[in-house]
Amino acid sequence: MQNSFPEKEILELIKIQKKFYRNLADTSVETLKLLTISEEDLLKRVRLDNSLTLKYHELGYPVFGMTSHFCNWEWLLVAGSNTLGLELHAVYQKLNNPFFNDLMKQIRSRFGVALHEKNVAVRDLMKMKGKSYLMSMVADQRPYSGENRYWSVFLNQDAAFYTGTELMARRMDIKVIYASMKRIKRGYYEVHFEDLELSPKNTSPNEITEKFIKRAEKDILRDPTSYLWSHDRWKFKKPKG
Repeated sequence: MQNSFPEKEILELIKIQKKFYRNLADTSVETLKLLTISEEDLLKRVRLDNSLTLKYHELGYPVFGMTSHFCNWEWLLVAGSNTLGLELHAVYQKLNNPFFNDLMKQIRSRFGVALHEKNVAVRDLMKMKGKSYLMSMVADQRPYSGENRYWSVFLNQDAAFYTGTELMARRMDIKVIYASMKRIKRGYYEVHFEDLELSPKNTSPNEITEKFIKRAEKDILRDPTSYLWSHDRWKFKKPKG
């Protein structure tokens, strides 16, 4: 946090840290609650502005959706299952622990989201040509060591990013939208969607990724307590040279 907000005093950073831990505890409990909560109750707590996704549904377009580890991204996914108009799919990173991997798959797919493990997502997408859908990605994941990565500056620090979403969008010329989530009060959220890139095939390399980074930063600067600071975003250091 000191690296991300060099202009803030230590006391302010301590306040942000304390509120972050409370939000993290809430997010953990909320995510487990997805095992039992009704769709009706969930939608009372997550209000989604689906005007943009309904427009793309009516036009018959597929779209890619990008978001970050902000507020409760798990609630965002599950709440969108049957409310966005578009058939909802999501790319996920398989967890090493089989129990927790199966648990998260159960949670995320409970109301009908179709899940695609990262390593087979491209293959699955090729089978969906001609369909109207929203493919969702939490796009600020930290790449593992040895994987292809794009280095940029994220919150004043060098950070590596996956570029899979951008590569697929440019290759297939699929429009990209951004999901912005806002914590209204404890346990209640609002979500709106906005266009991030309308003509991917005409972009230069890494342009879409950079647009995502800047848009995610805007949300985090608005409410730094709602970002997942504990997920080791800057664990790997940029190679010299």
